[in-house]
Amino acid sequence: MHQDRTQLAYLKSKQLSETATMKLLSILKMLAQMHVFLGIIMVVMSALADYISSRINTVRFHGLLEVCSFYFVVMGIVALLGAASYRRGLVIATVVMSIHAILILVPGIVIVSSFDIHFFKHECYGACDWHLLSASLPDNSRCQILCGEIVDGHHKSMMTRLGTDYRLDAGIIGLAGAELLVAIASLVVSSRIICCEVIPDPPAVEMEPLNSEGKEMIEISTQ
Repeated sequence: MHQDRTQLAYLKSKQLSETATMKLLSILKMLAQMHVFLGIIMVVMSALADYISSRINTVRFHGLLEVCSFYFVVMGIVALLGAASYRRGLVIATVVMSIHAILILVPGIVIVSSFDIHFFKHECYGACDWHLLSASLPDNSRCQILCGEIVDGHHKSMMTRLGTDYRLDAGIIGLAGAELLVAIASLVVSSRIICCEVIPDPPAVEMEPLNSEGKEMIEISTQ
């Protein structure tokens, strides 16, 4: 008997009313809008960082942050469509994309931006005897990175400055942290929508007023 009650309680915990489901969908819609907003800002800041890097002739991973940020925009659009139409396929896609953002994209943005801040803050210069975008690495190739006071005028003329202005990268890291929190919330809400069974709300019962004959019958029965 106790086991049956436990199973019944478990099944009830896996059910959602239509009202609760609509609330979760509205929350997912709000989170989707935040994904789009944060992604667009990160795309603009990443493009600005690449532009500044090209102007002062520094080396950074061009295009990487833009791709990750655009992924956040696409994830927000998918979540928005899923919340508006309640299509399970789009909600499942939101779960998968949230996992990608949490485990791969946000950590990648933080790591790359942290390296840019470190290299720029410590005035690092680098040089390789092969092009970074070459299809294959030559034999016995070599790269060198020098930072701080040991970099003299000769090294600066032969090597390339690394990193970008730390203010842009710090802003990108802050936005990535906010995106991480929103992605976790989207994962929880989307998983809740998918895993729980939706049960319809009970129909509302309208109470009809008693007519005069009904009132007389009640009075006679009470007497």
